[in-house]
Amino acid sequence: MASSSSRGQEGSSPVERLRAKLARDEPLVVVNADHPSASFVEVLARQPIDVVFIDCEQGSPDVESVENMARAARLHSMASVVRVFSPADWVLERYLFRGVDGVVVPRVDRAADAKGVVESVRYCFPRDPSDPSGKFVSVQIETVTAVEELDDFLAVDGIDVYFIGPVDLAKSMGHEGNFRAPEVQRVMDQVIERTRAAGRHVGILVDDDNVADYVAKGVRFLYTHANDFVAAGARAFSARAAKPASAPAKGG
Repeated sequence: MASSSSRGQEGSSPVERLRAKLARDEPLVVVNADHPSASFVEVLARQPIDVVFIDCEQGSPDVESVENMARAARLHSMASVVRVFSPADWVLERYLFRGVDGVVVPRVDRAADAKGVVESVRYCFPRDPSDPSGKFVSVQIETVTAVEELDDFLAVDGIDVYFIGPVDLAKSMGHEGNFRAPEVQRVMDQVIERTRAAGRHVGILVDDDNVADYVAKGVRFLYTHANDFVAAGARAFSARAAKPASAPAKGG
């Protein structure tokens, strides 16, 4: 995990540092900020976190918030990615120009659509010999159709991470979002294995209970929520406060 003091020493740009860690088969800690707040991004940037995840699919940040949050991350040399709400060209273009280091793209059912995402990114940011970093690109694997076309997805050049969407995949499989169903778990494990076997990188939603298991399976884009950190810290603190240490006995 990158620390705020070491990020500037690992490479010339946040994207290059992310790709270097993946090339070394090291995990990336990716945290959804959960709040449209540049100041909170600064708080996250002081922690051992590699990427701040700005969620415009399920979260509330508007376009200006994305720009300010990306700016805050950049000031602290932390990478920022935005999850857009659509793979449409105009959506990608609008958010890519807000200063983010990359995009996470949902609703990509077909490999041809994934190729279109890469082409849209390159249209906005053509390859430039003076800037080898480019933009970080992740597409979500979250439907039965995408799983069926996984080999073709894995053949698309220019995708940094294939990000499994557990809840939507479970819904697509007829399990009403229950990604803990054995059949869904089996399919997700297969996607991880096939992605790793192809020499590509895979990401997934993790929590305290399963993160070590997913790292052992080969997941390197470890996605979680800041709200979960806050909740876990609050529970731990409240538990300690409810059971104070016994007062020392008074002397005679």
